[in-house]
Amino acid sequence: MQQWAWMLAAVLASGAQAGDAFRAESVNHPQVAAVERYALQSPAKFNLPYSGAFASEFPQGLPFAPGSGLAFKGKDAQGNLLFWSTGDRGPNGDAPRVQEGGKKLESKIFLTPDYQPRFAQIKLVRGKSASVIQSQPFQFAEGPASGLPLPAGTVGATGEVALSDTLAVLPAHPRGVDPEGIVPDGKGHLWVVDEYGPFLLKVEAKTGKVLQQLAPGRGLPEVLQYRQPNRGFEAVARTPNGKIYAMLQSTLNINGETKHSAGIIRLLELDPTTGATRMLGYPLDSAAYKKNGDAKIGDLVALDNQRFVLVEQGKGKDKQMRNVLYVIDIAGAEALPQLEGKEAEYATAEQLAGLKLIRKQRMFDLREIGWQAEKAEGLTVVDGQLALINDNDFGLKAELASGKDLDDVLIKDGRLPEGEALQVKATKEDSELWLLKLKQPLSAYYPQ
Repeated sequence: MQQWAWMLAAVLASGAQAGDAFRAESVNHPQVAAVERYALQSPAKFNLPYSGAFASEFPQGLPFAPGSGLAFKGKDAQGNLLFWSTGDRGPNGDAPRVQEGGKKLESKIFLTPDYQPRFAQIKLVRGKSASVIQSQPFQFAEGPASGLPLPAGTVGATGEVALSDTLAVLPAHPRGVDPEGIVPDGKGHLWVVDEYGPFLLKVEAKTGKVLQQLAPGRGLPEVLQYRQPNRGFEAVARTPNGKIYAMLQSTLNINGETKHSAGIIRLLELDPTTGATRMLGYPLDSAAYKKNGDAKIGDLVALDNQRFVLVEQGKGKDKQMRNVLYVIDIAGAEALPQLEGKEAEYATAEQLAGLKLIRKQRMFDLREIGWQAEKAEGLTVVDGQLALINDNDFGLKAELASGKDLDDVLIKDGRLPEGEALQVKATKEDSELWLLKLKQPLSAYYPQ
């Protein structure tokens, strides 16, 4: 802690000369003393080449965006901070639903459908810069991973229609993954979680080779198949005793019935030595949201064998984004039971009150200290302090040129209604890595 304080003083003193890549700020906040903000620098060699329909928006190609997960790796010989991070399934955007017969199917537009999901290493030089220094694609034994949705009928399929930037239907891919969290196992491997399956991947750090892929019914509890589309595993942590914890982004939607009524989000515990699993219930902030299904977990980091910090976020009932940090404690929490033959997602508030769920203690909302990004999706601990990174969705956003809501129109036979056009624009949103100097140790927030 003394080392952190000394470095922070030096960083604050040097901030005025650091330029856009770095800014240090004192914060008038009860829990936070100061914030170091680093605009993540990604060399052009990591950009994604793009010459499609919206190339004028991205003259240098699409920027690599490794903000979907963050884990502290250690320090180099000069004392610089090193992190593992991961990007998600690649540059994609919302699109109108596709009419197929009598069905209206959800769709996404993929600007670079040949993108291979990849993880990265980041080096942070205190008071100067944070830069991507290495990037590695995920590789299955059968070939490279893809970010495209999985074929219909396979484990992890979302039912989405993948579209090109000209609205042509793209083929599904059997090796589709959507990485959203990353943590080292301390033995040269990484555990990576995915939103599609949900999957839990064990990956060789040096090569990106997927050594193991756990899925619902194949190493993971079958009930996880009821994750909402693109709301599978979002967060992963490893405790000092070697156990792995993977957390769903949102509530399960069992038989299409519990998306908005479930009062819990599931945390999976895995003993990688034995393969044993159990699932614990995290009580979400139901009162804060219009619908429980709007709540999302951003990331998770272990403090010890029973306590973690996590981000709970989403648009609240007041229509304002919330990115709230909590310390949670799993000691005393019991594996989720069935109640009257049904999963815990069907439990009433009274029934949930009778269960031994995860305990939580609110820290603060990142919005209170100037956080502007929608998605705080990477969280880790450095010298007892917190580091966070946002997911900027590869710096793009898709919308209708008319200004209408995407849900107001349909794509039929590969075309939008006459007079409508889908456009993709560069958002100019940075990936930012923040270091937070707290006024109290994290132990001050342990749930009592």
